Amino acid sequence: MLIKEYNNQSKTVFGIECKKLLYKKKSNYQEIKIYSSKLYGNIMMLDGCFMVTEHGNDQYHDKCVELCYKKSKELDVLIIGGGDFALVKNLFKSIKIKKLHLIEIDEKVIDASMKFFPDFFNMKKKQKEKIVITIEDGYKWLIKNKEFTFDIIIVDCTDPNILAKKLYSTKFYKGINKSLKKSGFMVQQSGSVILDQKKIIEPTISKLKKVGFSNITVNPFHMPIYPLGLWSFIKCKKQS
Repeated sequence: MLIKEYNNQSKTVFGIECKKLLYKKKSNYQEIKIYSSKLYGNIMMLDGCFMVTEHGNDQYHDKCVELCYKKSKELDVLIIGGGDFALVKNLFKSIKIKKLHLIEIDEKVIDASMKFFPDFFNMKKKQKEKIVITIEDGYKWLIKNKEFTFDIIIVDCTDPNILAKKLYSTKFYKGINKSLKKSGFMVQQSGSVILDQKKIIEPTISKLKKVGFSNITVNPFHMPIYPLGLWSFIKCKKQS
């Protein structure tokens, strides 16, 4: 069967040939579906959008890790989102991590990922001991955070829909700035460089400048399972 994602902005459809539906659950936040496929392995969709696959999904995580790479001592890392754990595993492969906090709003994403994407959770015991998982709204957690500061904050969220739009707000970026160590930096998923220039990228850059971030860059990369196949991360640095 051909499973499709329709993109309303570009009026285009992308589909993946799948074998069967493995899982379907409506959480308090979104609809989660997982399909099996021959080419990509298991595939997760959230609210009808392709999110992550077992195979052929490295472009997203490789680009994020590349932007986070830092030759230094062990780093304190915060990920908001990222409950499938693919990014977590890839970060441990490439950078030295002292402690990694993961704030995921939807526990069912983690539960489903553990069952259908077990390799993402296949890490060494010493690595797992460095991970702190909190099931909470990442926006609320960050705004009230006074206990922790981080070298790197990664916002691994969806586009600014009803659930995620506050993760692109000025107040949220002020919270990130407050929670970063001196010379720390943020990396955030920023949508399609073709479709979202006016909707996401330019407004985000404007808000980051207003808060006082520097070295703001837009970093495109190919992502075949996302609309039109070209996606991006925004990276910025806390002014020292």
